[in-house]
Amino acid sequence: MLNVHRDNIANLAKLMVALALLIGIAVVAAQDLAPNMSLDKLFAYFFIGLAALAVNLVGLSVIYLNVYQWALRKGGTDTAWFWFNSEPKGLMAMREKFGKD
Repeated sequence: MLNVHRDNIANLAKLMVALALLIGIAVVAAQDLAPNMSLDKLFAYFFIGLAALAVNLVGLSVIYLNVYQWALRKGGTDTAWFWFNSEPKGLMAMREKFGKD
């Protein structure tokens, strides 16, 4: 049990180091693109951009999941079949077979 806890702490430490390195790379690249901008303003724009991206991703996830749930409630077979123009082969026969029982 104690060993699992150490592994979790080690993985969390690795994640934090990786995030710090990625943020450092982004800041260095941003300073090269905007050399006259102060670091606090650069960090502010960076985190505002990350927040906007997160809000968009969460919003799109909610919209897609609601559409998928609606399709399934209305009798859709599978939401992946939105990409195809017909039902899978043999599905109609299977529906009729199970509908009669």
